[in-house]
Amino acid sequence: MISFFKILFSYRELLFILTKKELKVKYRGAILGFFWSLLNPILTMLVYTFVFSIVMRGGIKEFAVFLICALLPFNFFSNSVNYGTTSIISNSNLVNKIYFPRELLPLSNVFTNLINFFLELIVLFIVLAVLGYKFYLYLYLLPIVIFAQIFLVAGVTLLVSALNVFFRDLQHLVTIIMMVWFFGTPIIYPMSMVPERFQSILMINPMSVYAAYYRNIFYYVKYPEGSGFPTAIETITALGITLVLFFIGYYVFKRLEPRFAEEI
Repeated sequence: MISFFKILFSYRELLFILTKKELKVKYRGAILGFFWSLLNPILTMLVYTFVFSIVMRGGIKEFAVFLICALLPFNFFSNSVNYGTTSIISNSNLVNKIYFPRELLPLSNVFTNLINFFLELIVLFIVLAVLGYKFYLYLYLLPIVIFAQIFLVAGVTLLVSALNVFFRDLQHLVTIIMMVWFFGTPIIYPMSMVPERFQSILMINPMSVYAAYYRNIFYYVKYPEGSGFPTAIETITALGITLVLFFIGYYVFKRLEPRFAEEI
């Protein structure tokens, strides 16, 4: 952990440059540029609202807000992992020519998507304020939840980016894994719809716990029925799994790092 933060601090300028590059590449040629980060959550809300409030009629009040509260943090997670998987291979010219801590490459994808996540949260804050949500009541919890989630995102991204150098099929498998992970997280449905015998299984998934925190911070302040922050045991379990995944991801990455150049 100390080594990880030392690298981030020592190479903070390079990390900033790599993150800036990823942002430029992501929006290169796009007329609206960074405004897509603001439009994406709005368009997503409209589509899901139509499908689940009009077509399928899930019966959830203001379903768009219910959805987007959990969808945005999951998108931060899935996009970071999906883009980070190929980060070493796609930057083979840098890996082969100069020395720098290779973990900065997948981490630049994490921070790129974190910036997008913050921009999307701005849109969410505006929507919540207009609709009369008193989300500021629990807003002090938001930095803590985001900070914890960053470790989960970084750990999984480091793990898959390192393994993908040696097993190229992984980049295709990750897309499927993220889809399964999405449906295994209460995002488009409330936890109350899940049979009780399966709820404890879903809560082993740390993203289920983080999604519950986001939803309680933003949505359930207006519609408290069905609300309830995760228990202390669920929270500790999620944090424990998050740290385990982070340490595994970082350990595997550092073990495989010396062989990156010869493999790509």
